[in-house]
Amino acid sequence: MAIREVLIEQLKSVHDENSWFVCFNYAVRELEEPQAMEKLHDQPHSIAEIVHHLYFYNERYLSRFRGEEVAERPRHYDTFQNHGQMDWHSRVTDFQMVMTMFKQELLSCSQEKLEMWAETLSNLFMHNAYHIGQIVTIRKRNGWWGINPVVKG
Repeated sequence: MAIREVLIEQLKSVHDENSWFVCFNYAVRELEEPQAMEKLHDQPHSIAEIVHHLYFYNERYLSRFRGEEVAERPRHYDTFQNHGQMDWHSRVTDFQMVMTMFKQELLSCSQEKLEMWAETLSNLFMHNAYHIGQIVTIRKRNGWWGINPVVKG
């Protein structure tokens, strides 16, 4: 499998297609804002904060991948905080749009660019999978998850 296909498969797995693990769209499906904002059982971050964090990094790396300038943030900048005061559903939609744009960029960019970015993007997508796993774990722990199996493997 070529680099482009591997990266697109990774992106789909963390965005909109359940595979070996739950994708983002399924992980946040039918989750309402009060649940997303809630912190139970001494969890360090709410689901909403995790989604802000995912949006922050994916949007920045998409901009870098496109060759756009990205503003530096102070070292102590908290990527889990809702700095723009976005409501839950808007932030979810924004993240989904970033992932859709990433897929379009991966489909249309040069092979040379893919080779230069492959390791970074693969790590970014694994980072997404890690945090999506946290979302699923929080939902399961709090009783907000169904019992139907949703993944292969």
